[in-house]
Amino acid sequence: MGRIGFWQLLLDNNISWWERDSINGAYDQAEIAMGQANANAFSLQQLGDRVQQMGREIIMLRAALTVLVNTLRDTNVIDPKLLDARLEAAMEEAFPPPPPQAAAGNAAPQIPPLTCIRCRQQRPASGTSMTADGPVCDACMTRPTGA
Repeated sequence: MGRIGFWQLLLDNNISWWERDSINGAYDQAEIAMGQANANAFSLQQLGDRVQQMGREIIMLRAALTVLVNTLRDTNVIDPKLLDARLEAAMEEAFPPPPPQAAAGNAAPQIPPLTCIRCRQQRPASGTSMTADGPVCDACMTRPTGA
């Protein structure tokens, strides 16, 4: 169903003006949603094309690098063991191993120290209480607020 015009509203006794406004508003929202869906589909298509292009470029770069490395090895310009060691070192530098993590069941999450809102001192989270205003250390909690 399309938009309801003036003459259709005037000649049809079954449609009131507020129904017409509701139908026309829903139609407008549907057109906006369709336009956004088309724009998103276009963007996704462009993104897919770019990913395919980058995939082809990666394959070409891999082939060029393989040719260069094989040429260096075949012509004895560089010692193959030295080349392998340098490549491994460069790969380790580019992709460092992740830091070791504690066992999942044993370790508690690390909570940074909190700053007491009264004395402005850094205190461990276990030695503070959370108030409506913010963290207050246990020492300040025992003192009266006016002190």
